[in-house]
Amino acid sequence: MKPFVLLLSCMGIFICSCFAQKTFVIMGEVDGLKEGTVISLMKAMGSVLSEVTKDTVVNGRFKIEYDPQNDAVENFSLNCFDDGFPSLGLRLWTKAGHPIYIKGKNNLVYTWQVSSDIPEQKEWSYFISANKDLWNKFQQLSVKRSSLVKTHFYADGSTEEEKKAAKTLIDSIDKQTDNYQYEIYKKNIALLKKLPITPVRLEVLRDVANLIKWNNIEEFRAPVQKIYEKLNASLKNSADGELIALILNPPKTAKVGEPMYDTLLTDLNGTYYHLSDFKGKYILLDFWSFGCGPCHASVPEMKEIAEAFKESLAVVSLTSDNQEMWKKASDYFKMTWNNLSDGKENRGIYARYGVSGIPNYVLIRPDGIIQDMWTGYGKGSLKTKLKELANLSID
Repeated sequence: MKPFVLLLSCMGIFICSCFAQKTFVIMGEVDGLKEGTVISLMKAMGSVLSEVTKDTVVNGRFKIEYDPQNDAVENFSLNCFDDGFPSLGLRLWTKAGHPIYIKGKNNLVYTWQVSSDIPEQKEWSYFISANKDLWNKFQQLSVKRSSLVKTHFYADGSTEEEKKAAKTLIDSIDKQTDNYQYEIYKKNIALLKKLPITPVRLEVLRDVANLIKWNNIEEFRAPVQKIYEKLNASLKNSADGELIALILNPPKTAKVGEPMYDTLLTDLNGTYYHLSDFKGKYILLDFWSFGCGPCHASVPEMKEIAEAFKESLAVVSLTSDNQEMWKKASDYFKMTWNNLSDGKENRGIYARYGVSGIPNYVLIRPDGIIQDMWTGYGKGSLKTKLKELANLSID
């Protein structure tokens, strides 16, 4: 079975003043949505979105009320996972007592109009509005791509010839969306040069920097570097600042045949570890996230090998999720093997092992030398690798 990989990269209704101050309310009016369409409010937990509540569309309208249980500004996303909707969600900044009004004319969620008094929302909406036409074209292609994938690769019935034709069309769509992204981020760079950098605008700069990494758009390197150098220490030390720094100045990464990279790690109880603590056994590093489907699929086999080879192999799972999602995922999977984090999500040990897709695996010999590295999971693939590389076999 071929391994799978997840590549590592959001007026017509009167808003009354009597909303409970401990909640925030999102009221939406969108033309053209069919009755019963589900609108989900997703909370950002690091790189993972988790649904917290939802509503269904009635007469083109929906209303979502949520108690965030704190008074901080938080980041959410409105998404619709029905057929005919793009993969992108509408980015929202929320705060208890601050209602939000959504207005739209189509299913292109990412560019629905947001009315809010929260400054972060206004900053983000400025960049979306500046590129609305391009983002709409991007979303339309996203819908088309999803339909092709679902029809020809997730459902039975397509011939090999039809799949080949669909793959050609998908490749063409990907090139077009890459071109739209290039135009959007080229314009965003010009806008960023004229504005003071805030945490929200730093996200925009991070997205531009990602095109250097993933699309090899080197012309963005110099302007991103120039803006980055002017950032204050707080922004440079933020998660987005660190990610930009890693793109501009990639660290030396560990390679097969070299000593393993080691760093300070902790478990969910706060106990400290180093990878060197496990020397004397083979070490299997498992880079994972709760938002990764193939990572979910690998869990039963991971449990089996951790137990079967516990005398000669230390399985060490390393999450890219934030603390909240990491704990939820660990409870969900009932992880019994070494389950650690450096607290840097994908900015620390992930970067030092060159992880760009998950699940990603590194097998380290008992003497601490890296024996092999690979990406992707298919049923039985971990057992096969361990038998080939370490002569570890389950009878």
